Amino acid sequence: MLVVCAPDKFRGSLTAAEAAAAMAEGVRRAGHDARCHPLADGGEGTMELIAAARGGTLRTVIAMDALGRPRPARWAMLPDGTAVVEAAEAIALAHLRPGERDVIAASSAGLGRLVLAALDADARRLVVCVGGTATVDGGLGMLEALGATLRDGDGTGLAGSGGDLIRLASIDGAGVDERLRRCEIVVALDVMSPLAGPLGAAHVFGPQKGATAAQVRLLDDGLARLGALLGPKAQEPGGGAAGGIGAALSWLGAAPAHGADIVMAETGFHAALRSASMVLTGEGKVDMQTAAGKTVARVVAAAVAAGRRVAVIGGAVEDGAAAPLRELGAGAVVAASPVDAPVADALRDGARHVARAACDLLR
Repeated sequence: MLVVCAPDKFRGSLTAAEAAAAMAEGVRRAGHDARCHPLADGGEGTMELIAAARGGTLRTVIAMDALGRPRPARWAMLPDGTAVVEAAEAIALAHLRPGERDVIAASSAGLGRLVLAALDADARRLVVCVGGTATVDGGLGMLEALGATLRDGDGTGLAGSGGDLIRLASIDGAGVDERLRRCEIVVALDVMSPLAGPLGAAHVFGPQKGATAAQVRLLDDGLARLGALLGPKAQEPGGGAAGGIGAALSWLGAAPAHGADIVMAETGFHAALRSASMVLTGEGKVDMQTAAGKTVARVVAAAVAAGRRVAVIGGAVEDGAAAPLRELGAGAVVAASPVDAPVADALRDGARHVARAACDLLR
């Protein structure tokens, strides 16, 4: 058989490419052919993965991190004139030490700098990957960097940060870079959260970015205020992605889509399926959220729709998480790591465990 190995990253252990290579090793060990096709969900690593699959070139500019400090950040230009910009290259949560996490001060302006770099290079189409950010500013910093004017109730200009959300009274888009109007923009969403409310950006993602309970309430009130100013576009699913950047990009005319679907389309996954006998996919931890639209679930659905067998390998599999994936059509859902393996050992030996699991499945 020809088995397409199409996992997402195994966070803390393997990149998507490393996980695909480990699966492929196990498949070949079992006597079959394998093709690596790593995938992503719109978060960290998505830009580099698409560029590698499409023969794109990586370029570097000096942007800013979430706290406004200069930082080199990469973006990709593909042969067809599509630019792929990844928010996490500039404003990633991973770029800040735990003691630096400050959602009130953090701004998405660094992403705006990356978008401008792509426009300066005459990009005709823009894919913006928004996962993994340190911000909950509703995209205000990005909008200001792109030319929007933000003002408070007294008419004072705002630079755009999480703390500015509750002061925001108006957004004027007249000065937004006109090149954006001539460029198709697609947003690769890693989550489909709403902008505000109990399931919105502040409540769900604020705490992991350092927000206190009081700050979560303040930010949520500000995001609700922002939603009223942005209008219906802000209410679309995914508006709360990257701390509200999803809503800001929709206001600019971007078309939102699930990150995994974009990556599958951009990397030719559906064409790869046509020559495959079977698909292996997986992620670091298969939990109750996996079947609710994460990359693994999208791969299972695509494989089933193409009439291909599909199995899932997780670094670990949470109790009860396998059943929903089987309902989607997965023929098997297995954990790569031994049940009694210490977490540190499982993470360190991830490639070996994944290869063994793939070999056992194929045998």
